[in-house]
Amino acid sequence: MKMVSFVVLNWNGERIIFKCLNSILIALKNYEGKGEVIVVDNGSSDGSVSLIEKEFSEAKLIKLEKNIGFSEGNNIGVKESQGDIVILVNNDVYVHPDFLKHIVFHFNEPQVFSIGPKVYGLDGKTLMIGRSSAYFHYGLIKAKFSKDIYSSPVPCLFASGGSGAFDRKKYLELGGLLDLLYCEDLELGYRAWKWRGWRTIYEPRSWVYHDLGTSFTQVFTRKELKIIRERNRFLFQWYGISDPIMVFKHFFYLPFLLIYSLLKGKWNYPMGLIQAIRAWRTFKRQADKKINKNEKKLKDKEILMITREALKGR
Repeated sequence: MKMVSFVVLNWNGERIIFKCLNSILIALKNYEGKGEVIVVDNGSSDGSVSLIEKEFSEAKLIKLEKNIGFSEGNNIGVKESQGDIVILVNNDVYVHPDFLKHIVFHFNEPQVFSIGPKVYGLDGKTLMIGRSSAYFHYGLIKAKFSKDIYSSPVPCLFASGGSGAFDRKKYLELGGLLDLLYCEDLELGYRAWKWRGWRTIYEPRSWVYHDLGTSFTQVFTRKELKIIRERNRFLFQWYGISDPIMVFKHFFYLPFLLIYSLLKGKWNYPMGLIQAIRAWRTFKRQADKKINKNEKKLKDKEILMITREALKGR
């Protein structure tokens, strides 16, 4: 059976990391194959590192001197892992005991890149993240998660960076996550579809529980997070979308949406746009190192259509 590596990114998670790691160890005990746990600590200043060393000696702990961010922290963990399958888990996520039961076999298919599980809130009833998809509206790509509960696997756009399972070899071949908070998993899944034709599958028979936003709200205010989300959506679209009609519509509608947002007092959109313009050159250099744009397998409209067909075939 394939070896599984859990990569847990931690930053000041003393209050929540015990429950997270304990749930992972239980899931590994229920798995017949080999597994490992890697914790990447992003320069924590609380007692979480000491707790991990004391209570979870079986985990491989990578201690970073400073917080290098979500994407690069996870990328380091994946590089250090040994498994065929790597599962990225936020420290505020708790996996179900049978989480791996319906995950691993998907990776026997050569074109599968990642698997997205169902994500519940802590009550175990509220569906927070279902099947991912996206639509193109007024010149913008907008990702969404279906609230419908599927009973069997279906194609989806991307797997969440806080609970998704990935083919390690393919992940590393693509260069891992780009530095895009809140859009990095969307960008990676889209990149896999577009440049390699690798699929992501939504697996509703596997699930996790998420104490949503526990880590990020320690660093950013909710207002700041909304602006960051808008900024990164612009960066993703400017770099990732190449369909001529979609590009034209994006820049055609841009001034109208900007004026509308200002009139409505919605500052997230214009502030996100300004920050995206400032960040563009740095982001493009980073992305150019990871993406070979001579190997396109699917067109933008084809990728978006895949999720629509999944809905029809439900």
